[in-house]
Amino acid sequence: MTTLLDQVPAAFERVRRELVLARFIGKLAVDQGVRELRSRVDDLVGGHDLSQETSGDASESEVELTDAIETSMDNGVTDAVPAAEDLAIADYDHLPASDVVALLDGLEPAERSAIETYERARRHRRTVLGKLDQLRGGEG
Repeated sequence: MTTLLDQVPAAFERVRRELVLARFIGKLAVDQGVRELRSRVDDLVGGHDLSQETSGDASESEVELTDAIETSMDNGVTDAVPAAEDLAIADYDHLPASDVVALLDGLEPAERSAIETYERARRHRRTVLGKLDQLRGGEG
């Protein structure tokens, strides 16, 4: 007859395998949920593919995605949002936030306003919006 202590290593290994499997299944479920959410947000914000986010880590991306959803639901995304190609910064959608922030100083207030409208409706990057707020505070 085996003692309880003899069974502990086998039980521990079984629990470890089940935890690994549960994490794997959980990650699959979360990944699928994120894909579905991005698809829905993409439809909501007019066709911008949020899965191509180029800046920040995954957790910051998730926060920005959540902020974009809340903003678009609270404020409503309207046709007044300019297209990326109409913004004063070329290739805007493909630039990381740090590059956008570096270019904002050289823009006219109306150009910055268009970028802010676009950013609030589409990307909602806190660094870009913070710089825009800072620049607006310095205007006359």
